[in-house]
Amino acid sequence: MKNKDCKMTQAQMEIKNKISAAARDGNVEEFEQGIQEMFENIHDSIMEQASEMRDKADDAALAQRGLRLLTSQEREFYCNLIEAMKANGGDIKMALVNADKTFPVTIISQVMEDMKQEHPLLAAVDTVNTTGLTKFLVNVDEGGTATWGELGSAITQELESGFDEIQLGQFKLSAFMPIDLDILELGPVWLDSYIRTCLSEALACGYENAIVTGTGKNMPIGMDRNVADNVSVEGGVYPQKDKVAVTDLGVATYGNLLSQLAFRIPKAAEPTKGKYRPVKGLILVCNPVDYFKLVMPATTMVTPDGKHANDVLPVQTQIIQSTAVASGEAILGMGKRYFLGVGGKRGIQFSDDYKFIEDQRYYKIVAYGNGKPKDNQSFLRLDISKLEPKYWGVNVMNTVTTQAVEA
Repeated sequence: MKNKDCKMTQAQMEIKNKISAAARDGNVEEFEQGIQEMFENIHDSIMEQASEMRDKADDAALAQRGLRLLTSQEREFYCNLIEAMKANGGDIKMALVNADKTFPVTIISQVMEDMKQEHPLLAAVDTVNTTGLTKFLVNVDEGGTATWGELGSAITQELESGFDEIQLGQFKLSAFMPIDLDILELGPVWLDSYIRTCLSEALACGYENAIVTGTGKNMPIGMDRNVADNVSVEGGVYPQKDKVAVTDLGVATYGNLLSQLAFRIPKAAEPTKGKYRPVKGLILVCNPVDYFKLVMPATTMVTPDGKHANDVLPVQTQIIQSTAVASGEAILGMGKRYFLGVGGKRGIQFSDDYKFIEDQRYYKIVAYGNGKPKDNQSFLRLDISKLEPKYWGVNVMNTVTTQAVEA
């Protein structure tokens, strides 16, 4: 469970918006600056809470305030890390090399749970802990059926087309994390809280942008990208899908959109030889401003008795606000049809890129992984810039009565 006293403040939310905007614009400098500002905010929050609990250092009190009790392996890891980070008068880089600095799997698992709790988009997709793995087989043929008969080459090819091998480890997400010596003095439990909070927020910001609109070049492939077998990929960059303009989210319009998700084209198959599949686990992702200006009015209706009927979409759909979505756009699709592998063998490294600032040292946190839509028909890129509000509809029928006139 994430430390309840370290939830995102308004200042941190503004920083998060800054990070997302920088990621969309490709501004590396602004992105890194935003990450550092976020880490500093988290540091101040941890130190404030630790100061309040100075006289309540027992495990029960810490657990009551939301801090996690460490396993013996985790405690040993943090103690070794603290000892290496405190090294004075020696080669700090070598001290970290000699220390066991690889994150225990349990820490990565907890970081993933932290991310899911605070970021609905990461909870909605198929997020898998891939620590220690180099590749992952994904079942992309959800609507597939078993085949009776002899196992011929055609059947073998059809079965093989239902799986996709995703390479892990070639993409890494890294950030420079400042660790003050005062954090180290607090001990393993507080260091764990600080590192997990920094990791979960930094990874969530990076992965959320990648999930929505990752180009595929040195990063995962986003939901808004065309991943068809015959798509033209230039320089490792996958093109964005064409936008589908929608002006309302009524029954007919929404049904037509969902019908496009219910037909999957297997690998190397003709478009007419696709497969039908059930549509479930729907998500509609938009940025916060568009949610309140466009999506909420289009999914909220005032009933004749003056009450508000919220979420009047004809099919159950989770609406998710994400700063990673561009203005005027939205992503509609089946959340679990996006695969995201999160993990990595390396954890914390000493950084030569940042020098000592007073009693502060910078370390590089690294996570590996990959992500992509499981097929090209699982997500639609929508143009919602002209989305109209939802109104209570009344059909007026004119009835003409014809009377027989006697002569």
